[in-house]
Amino acid sequence: LSLAGRAMNVAPILAEKLPLSGDKTILDVGAGSGLYSIALLEKNEGCKAILWDGAEVLKVADQFVRQAGLASRVKNISGDMFADPVPMGVDVVLLSNILHDWDEPECIRLINKLVQALPKNGLLLVHDVFLNDELDGPLEIALYSAALFSLTEGRAYSKKEYQAWLNEAGMTLVKVIPTLAHCGVMVFSK
Repeated sequence: LSLAGRAMNVAPILAEKLPLSGDKTILDVGAGSGLYSIALLEKNEGCKAILWDGAEVLKVADQFVRQAGLASRVKNISGDMFADPVPMGVDVVLLSNILHDWDEPECIRLINKLVQALPKNGLLLVHDVFLNDELDGPLEIALYSAALFSLTEGRAYSKKEYQAWLNEAGMTLVKVIPTLAHCGVMVFSK
């Protein structure tokens, strides 16, 4: 819940700026509150979502899903994104504010695992804050990245770093869309 306040503000902007055509199934990796998927489902009536996170976390997400009236379009799957198999039958993988918590080898391992589960033309969305290519700014993101050093195993990464990892995994960058609060989404296609 401590992260839900930011998501309540940013998720609707993400959904507004990123329309998803057709009947797609979104896999929200490390879904947390589920608010990013909820916003995407509210804007894209044909879509469904799988929220993938720990069992206790999914209890919180389920409350938000039910409040939004979306229980028929959301499936909760309890699991560990590093240890468990990726849920199958997904068209879009959403990594919203996930990768910055992990060091580079784990990010690459997770990305490769997720890309293998995507069909041809499947999308992988990296929604996060981005350092510049020199890794020294903007100031707000550099300070946030420094805080991540002490709180997590990760740091903020640059668009260039994400693009290199995803290109190596077989994905192509389609576009980068700014959202809100220093966030943006990198859209990759398989």
